[in-house]
Amino acid sequence: MTYKQVDDQTAAYIIVTQKYFEDLKQVAGQLAGLLVLAAAGSKDTGPDHPMLHSAEQLYKHAAEGLRSVRVSGRARIHHDHLLKALAQLGEALSNVGDPLVQLQSAYAELRSASRTLPGFQMMSFERACCA
Repeated sequence: MTYKQVDDQTAAYIIVTQKYFEDLKQVAGQLAGLLVLAAAGSKDTGPDHPMLHSAEQLYKHAAEGLRSVRVSGRARIHHDHLLKALAQLGEALSNVGDPLVQLQSAYAELRSASRTLPGFQMMSFERACCA
């Protein structure tokens, strides 16, 4: 994928926002792991699970950062995707609605965000040995 040249304000946005993007991916991964445990019949997936506490802390960190970051005009679409992913993950963490649907929606927003600016890569297993 080719990207247009990035101005200084957008470059600063990218540098600051990469951590929050990674945090959101990790929250999505942790929630997916908890859903797998629950689907497998684990009794240890309740509100006191350490992975849930970790996801909540990462979510709060990302939310604070994303709400305070300075967004350039070039980064607006990217930022909008991140805020949508944040909202979906927040609903999943709050047990509002179907967490699988919210998780899929959040992941789709993260994937869309990754296509709008350089430096935000999603892991792809399409060509992995076990795909």
